[in-house]
Parts: sequence; C-alpha cells; structure tokens
Amino acid sequence: MSFILGEKENLTLEDLRWKNRIVIYFPAKHHYPQFDLKSLEDELSERKIIFLSIPEHIQSNTAVSFDKNYLNALREKLTSSIAEGNWILIGLDGGIKLNKKGEPDWDYIFRTIDSMPMRQLEIKRIK
Repeated sequence: MSFILGEKENLTLEDLRWKNRIVIYFPAKHHYPQFDLKSLEDELSERKIIFLSIPEHIQSNTAVSFDKNYLNALREKLTSSIAEGNWILIGLDGGIKLNKKGEPDWDYIFRTIDSMPMRQLEIKRIK
C-alpha cells in the first residue's frame, strides 16, 4: 500500500483527509485482538483504507505513524459517545461515516464504502 505524505512527522487525521479513508478500532481495556490484515490487503488498498487499532500497541496496515499523545486525545474524543470497544469509519472528507460497537465488520465496512458517491466515481474510473 502506498501513501504520499512526505516526511511530515506527527501526522494527524487531517493530513490524511482526501487521501485515505480511515478505520480506527478502540478495543476495550485488556482486549488486544490481532487482525489478519494481510488477507485484507487488496480490499484495503483498493478502497484507500488506513486501519488503526489503538490499544497500548498500535496495529496498522501501513507505516503511517502518529504521536502517542495525539492518539490518546483521539481515543478520548472518539470514544466518549460510545463505550470503548468500538470502531469508526472516517470518509475521505474527514467525516465520521460509521461508529459501531464491537470489532470491525469488514464486509459491512466495504459495502458501506462501496455505496458512497465518491467510491462509485472511483469504481467508474477503474473500469
């Protein structure tokens, strides 16, 4: 998966706006699932998805890195409306498209993205 972000350190979600969709998973405390991202690599890449699981140790499908303090602030901000143990889909425009409890449901995420107008344009350009 390739990302054109330059050499900027301390990335924020705003830096990824209009470049990538983002799925962030905030596991419940003391629950650290491992995801088989290799098996999802083609689907994630095709849809320009960066996945971040943010427990104590970050798991991602990319080398993009964020400042730990920024991630902690992000966790507090995005888990306040739902208890920990949720995932969020952020669209290319930076808006929250889904906020669901539990582990990421990749089929649901892919179907949701594929139904979005911007994704429909991407699909038409590919054909």
